[in-house]
Amino acid sequence: MRGQRQSDRPSNDWGSSPARSAAVGPLDRPVEDGEEPRGGAHIILSRRGYLHHGIYVGNGRVVHYAGMAHEFFRGPVEEVLLAQFAGGRDVWTRWRGVPAFDRGEIIGRARSRGGENRYQILHNSCERFCEWCIHGEPRSYQIERLRPSQRALAIVLMLIGRSAEFCTQLRWRPHTIRSTYQLR
Repeated sequence: MRGQRQSDRPSNDWGSSPARSAAVGPLDRPVEDGEEPRGGAHIILSRRGYLHHGIYVGNGRVVHYAGMAHEFFRGPVEEVLLAQFAGGRDVWTRWRGVPAFDRGEIIGRARSRGGENRYQILHNSCERFCEWCIHGEPRSYQIERLRPSQRALAIVLMLIGRSAEFCTQLRWRPHTIRSTYQLR
C-alpha cells in the first residue's frame, strides 16, 4: 500500500495526496492509486455538498447505504466494487477513535444489513450506518454540525413571526408612517 502505514493511526508523512476537500477532516487520509484500504476501514468520498461513507470489506468491495447514490432515488445497503462506490472521485479512509469491534466484526455488521432499504438522511444515513458498524452507535457528525445553524434559523424565523404579529397588532402600515412624518 503506497503511502499508508500498516496502522490506521494517522501520521504526518503520507506522501503525495489528492487535493483535500473542505469537508474531509484532518485525520482522514487519501487512498492512493493502486492502494487497498484495510478490511473494516471506514471510507469516505466528497460528493456535491456532503460526504458519502462506506465500509471497505476487502477484495476491492465496499458495503454502503446507497441512499442518494442513485441520483434522487433512495437506495438500499449494498455491496459494490470500490471503483463503483468512488465513481471517479478521490477516496479517503477515516479514523475516529478506537473501534468497538475488530475488523472481522465490523465487516460482518456491515454485511448483516445488506438489502436494508430504510434510508433517511437525518435518522438512517450512510454515515450513521458506518458509525454503527464500527462504534456500535449510529451517529452523523455531518448532521450534528448543521444543528446549530438549524437552531439559529428557527430563532430568526420565530423573531420574524413575532415582529409580523406585533406589527399586525399595532396596525402598522409603512405607507401611514411615511405620510405622517413627511417633511414639509
